[in-house]
Amino acid sequence: MGRPAGSRRPAPVPGSGLVDVSRLTTSSMAWVAPVTAPGRPDPRRACGPHGRTACHAGLRPAESRSTRGAAPSAQPVPGGGCQAGGARHTQQGADMTNTDTNPSDEPGPEAAHCEYCMSPDRPVAGRCHHCGTPICRACTIKCIACRKTFCPGCYLICDSCDSTVCTQCAQYPYDDDPWCPDCAAHETDSLEPEYHDPYQDVPGDEHLTIGLEIEVDGPHDHQAFVDSDLIAGWCMDGSLDREGWEYQTQPLATDPQTLSRLHDLIAGIVPRKSQENAGGHIHISRASGQYAADWAHALDGLDANQAAWLNMRHADHEQNRWCRFTDYYHGKEVAVNDDHDDTIELRTFGPWNADSAEQLLPAIKWIKTMWRLFQRHPASLTAEGIEAASRTAWADAVPESAREKAVD
Repeated sequence: MGRPAGSRRPAPVPGSGLVDVSRLTTSSMAWVAPVTAPGRPDPRRACGPHGRTACHAGLRPAESRSTRGAAPSAQPVPGGGCQAGGARHTQQGADMTNTDTNPSDEPGPEAAHCEYCMSPDRPVAGRCHHCGTPICRACTIKCIACRKTFCPGCYLICDSCDSTVCTQCAQYPYDDDPWCPDCAAHETDSLEPEYHDPYQDVPGDEHLTIGLEIEVDGPHDHQAFVDSDLIAGWCMDGSLDREGWEYQTQPLATDPQTLSRLHDLIAGIVPRKSQENAGGHIHISRASGQYAADWAHALDGLDANQAAWLNMRHADHEQNRWCRFTDYYHGKEVAVNDDHDDTIELRTFGPWNADSAEQLLPAIKWIKTMWRLFQRHPASLTAEGIEAASRTAWADAVPESAREKAVD
């Protein structure tokens, strides 16, 4: 959208009609010259017949820099300083995207003060690389990609990270909204999962498989997941920062070899920032004896410390915002989600990484025990019986040396 981060339109300088750029923040200056995608002129803010040089300098059509100040009547045009900005400069054949015509950072000898804010008290620090306007430090905006400097009329706001980006570096992965190159590359680097059943050649249609959603917030070894055959796909996640990813594993068998490889992949994730916005949901294959309510009873059988030892968060009221324990099994804010056709999703699990890798195999062992119990006794289990069995499965899965220790 090229949207600004500011909220209110700044007031003009009294008596001049000019915007006092010194009172703007970097983000709020974006509205001064909102720029559309390349080749989309804005008829409301065209430069007029006098061309862009005089317009950007805030001159009347008949004026030039050499004549300004020669006569008392030579005053800047109200609202002077071109508001077309960036790629909207299409009149009079002016090519605003030609990098060969970009001026240097050094102001010309005729530029005594900033010609964007028109303040006589602000010395020129350089020129806008886009339109050539001499600008002071207060009017200087730097592109996050090329690091060149621009005036407040010649830049865009990245729709993903809100950074400033020039019109030449901006990319448009969704046609209308400008993105900086890093965010655009991140957004388009995704793989739609293509799942493969590890038991497709094995007789029978009810086998336990697990699938993990591995969310990693911040920088990490993305390539390790891209290269792993355990991973079916990956994508951005709106809850994670610009370098975070969500990975989806294949439906995995629970044999020791597969689980060992999964553990090693998880152990290789070294968090470089807080993972409080990340999660590690586990999907369990549906079968004739599997019901969301039974899995909810299994979770309810564990106290907060026992749950924490399996990297579960539903019993922690400070961390269960997206996995609350309830008897409603639908949506993105419940511990057990029954909305999927082929799996039951346990959303209670926290992020999987080097800090929680040693809890992965006990958690999967607990799942295996409970899944088999539900398959073998689909009609004879009570809520109290399931809760008791869950505690027994926990004791069998978690090493004895860890049972009395608290987990942060």
